[in-house]
This record gives sequence, structure tokens and C-alpha cells, in this order.
Amino acid sequence: MELPKIKKENLTQELREVVGDGDLEFDSIVNPADVIVLPSDVDGYREERQKTAEMLIESRKKLHQLRSEVRKT
Repeated sequence: MELPKIKKENLTQELREVVGDGDLEFDSIVNPADVIVLPSDVDGYREERQKTAEMLIESRKKLHQLRSEVRKT
């Protein structure tokens, strides 16, 4: 995950005294593993979401069918 930097030329004199001669870099306040990057392809995202929903429905139907079969025996 790329975080922004502020070039030393753009820093105020007070910040230059604190930071030194380098650019000011930000530290991440979250674990990079927890960051979810959503796809920029909205149509592709919707298609995948639809496929996942259909798979969930089929899975629930199968579970219901298997439970019904177990109850009959």
C-alpha cells in the first residue's frame, strides 16, 4: 500500500527543523492485510457478486434438500 509523501521543499520551516533534510513520509495506521481494495471495474464486480449470490442460493437449496433426506430416514 503506497502512502503519500510530502517533499521537503513543500514543508514549512518548522517542520523541516523537526523532520530534517528528508521528505516527510506517512506511516500506516492500519494493518495492510486488513485493507480491502475494491475493483475499479464496476461491471465485473457486479457480475462476480451475482455469481457469488447464485452459488450461495444453490448451496442453501442443497443443504435444505440434504436435511430433508436425513429427516426422512
